[in-house]
Amino acid sequence: MFRRKKREPLPWYRAPGYKGNLTEDEKRELDSFRHQAERRGVGHPAASYSDLPEEVRQYISKLQIKLYDSIQESLAGHCLLISAVGAFLLLNHFGWFSARYDSAETLLFGAVLLLAPMVYYPIKWRRNADRHLDDADEAIRYEWELDYIVNKKTAKGIDRK
Repeated sequence: MFRRKKREPLPWYRAPGYKGNLTEDEKRELDSFRHQAERRGVGHPAASYSDLPEEVRQYISKLQIKLYDSIQESLAGHCLLISAVGAFLLLNHFGWFSARYDSAETLLFGAVLLLAPMVYYPIKWRRNADRHLDDADEAIRYEWELDYIVNKKTAKGIDRK
């Protein structure tokens, strides 16, 4: 029926969670690079992923997959640990171990710890996949823009001395 139109994601310096120290003029300057690329078809001053040599693209892909895998392994490990604690509490509640705790709090807390990772894991898994296996061109633009701003600020600092 009704589908939401997917909005184009904001650049990293315009994102709601950005807490950097870029001035509005610097943000506008970075915006001009992005809009210039869209209007004229010239492209962003940063290289695009397809312009890179094949060896560099393979290296970047390998790094992206390593990072993605390490985050996923950590996430799975944390979720399994939390579920194991929940299962231990439930088993302890029902007397599978030497001590038996018949409190409703233990039962409830164990059930929450056992089931919460089953809800939490798929959400975080998708978010991680979206964030780390996304557009390589955007990551290259991010690094170029960050380097541009730092070099510009450094040059201003040198000129003042």
